[in-house]
Amino acid sequence: MKTKIKSLAWLILYMAIAIGVQLIVGIAMGVIILKIGMVTGIAQNREGIQQMLAEVAGYISTGLPLIVISFLVELILLACFAPWYYFRENKYDFRPDYRKAFSLKNVLCIIGIGYLGQYAISLLLALVHMVLPGIFQSYEELAENFDLGNGSPVLMIFFVCIFGPLAEEVVFRGMIYGKLRRAFSILPSLIISGVLFGIYHGNWVQGIYAAVFGMVLAYIYEKTQTIWGSYLLHAVFNLSSYIIMKIEEVIADVGLKIPVLAEILFYGICTVVVVILICQFRTGSEGQNLEENGAV
Repeated sequence: MKTKIKSLAWLILYMAIAIGVQLIVGIAMGVIILKIGMVTGIAQNREGIQQMLAEVAGYISTGLPLIVISFLVELILLACFAPWYYFRENKYDFRPDYRKAFSLKNVLCIIGIGYLGQYAISLLLALVHMVLPGIFQSYEELAENFDLGNGSPVLMIFFVCIFGPLAEEVVFRGMIYGKLRRAFSILPSLIISGVLFGIYHGNWVQGIYAAVFGMVLAYIYEKTQTIWGSYLLHAVFNLSSYIIMKIEEVIADVGLKIPVLAEILFYGICTVVVVILICQFRTGSEGQNLEENGAV
């Protein structure tokens, strides 16, 4: 029991740091913009300051400013947690078997889960939309902010598909899930780390699918015994969103209309395939576990 309480206390600290960094960076950018407005004379009185505060709040939550804030948050989290994670894990003698973890079969499974997982998530979100349609407005605005057209496509793909997943995997699988597995069994560790991953994303829609996807990421981390397994899946999943977006644009350009029932059936098939791939994922190291060993 003492070990479990200690583990949960560490989780509170990790989440406090992660959410605290989000708040501090957002507030700092808002203050900088407001200060510029005051210096340039845009906000000269109390009414002007109040009006600009409202405009700044809206401005930093959309488009390029939101992308910059997200990048700074991930950069700070990586700078903070990566050395912490590295030195903590180096205390353990265990090292994963990368050859088994990244066999051709496993890599193909990860790619399949990442790509088809986008369709499985779409089915999940469609079901959520039927029950709670009102929560989708803010999510749709957020999704538009991370469109490739809002900045350099190369930089957007670097941030969303390479850098962002690395920072999040270090925090949520390396630090949080790794700490949980030294006190809890697999199932509660998957659930708790997934829920925390959902909370971190800060809105209902993203929170729901991030929680589900976070459990899958933690499962792959568990099976590969290395953060690079969940990182590869995370990167493929995020990249797939842009690939699917481009495919949908091509379909729209040629005027092809897919019946709704056919689309739902396709999403359902993809979901079944994803579940099968997850169940088939093997590394040959199931005898090892993260509650006794490190994973780097």
